[in-house]
Amino acid sequence: MAKEENDAQYKAIRLMFQSGSIKRMRDIEKLYPTMIAKALGINHSRYIQKLYKPEEFSVKYIVELANLLDINPQLIIEVIFKQLSSANRIKKKSG
Repeated sequence: MAKEENDAQYKAIRLMFQSGSIKRMRDIEKLYPTMIAKALGINHSRYIQKLYKPEEFSVKYIVELANLLDINPQLIIEVIFKQLSSANRIKKKSG
């Protein structure tokens, strides 16, 4: 039962990545963070920190998250790049 529940939760997140509705990594913060952090082998607060500073995600964790969600790691990388790119544009405008 628990595995089926996890699969359904991962599927919900997978569909969000695939549809492009996730614009920033922190958009998935409220979506089963403890379950995902545990599956990645990191503590909850560290996982949340990485969502807000996605440049801290190592390739290892990007690939592991992609495997959990059963998606291409490139989808996660694209979200991270877009997030970092928009953050850099904001810094340039204010600087």
